Amino acid sequence: MKYILLVITLAFFYSSPSIAASKGESYGGLQYALVTYDEDGFDEVEPTALVGRYGHFVSDNVAIEGRIGFGLEDDTVDAGAFDIDIEVDNLYGFYGVFHTNSNNDINLYGVLGFTHGELEGSAFGITVSEDDSGLSYGFGANIKWFNIEYMSYLDDDDWDATAISLGFTAEF
Repeated sequence: MKYILLVITLAFFYSSPSIAASKGESYGGLQYALVTYDEDGFDEVEPTALVGRYGHFVSDNVAIEGRIGFGLEDDTVDAGAFDIDIEVDNLYGFYGVFHTNSNNDINLYGVLGFTHGELEGSAFGITVSEDDSGLSYGFGANIKWFNIEYMSYLDDDDWDATAISLGFTAEF
């Protein structure tokens, strides 16, 4: 069901007659991301990350975007007899971003692409890293230079990693 809603949303953004930017323009920005990592059998944790974005419009409403991010602050999960510190080590990905523009100040968009991410867990001085890759999707809004976004970066049967992000975006 969520994939059907995503396709409908992306089709709306892509078919919108309004223009977010012109073909050939680029944009970039930074986001402060509150990542939620939720794994079956554990409490969810919310480490933070800094994510850099760079995109280039290939048509008036469609951009290709790359992202790279790294962890800022870890969070702790109670594993019974001990605690585990969880941190976003890094993430990077490539996405299609489907923009619309209802007026000059607000630009709504949908995102569909691929992310590779790595989380690090540590307890008792021992650190373990796990990485995974997969389909990512989300939606957001640019309001003047500010940006707010929801992203499902990675989703597995037993766990998922999502983020709510705030940041800024500038066209150049």
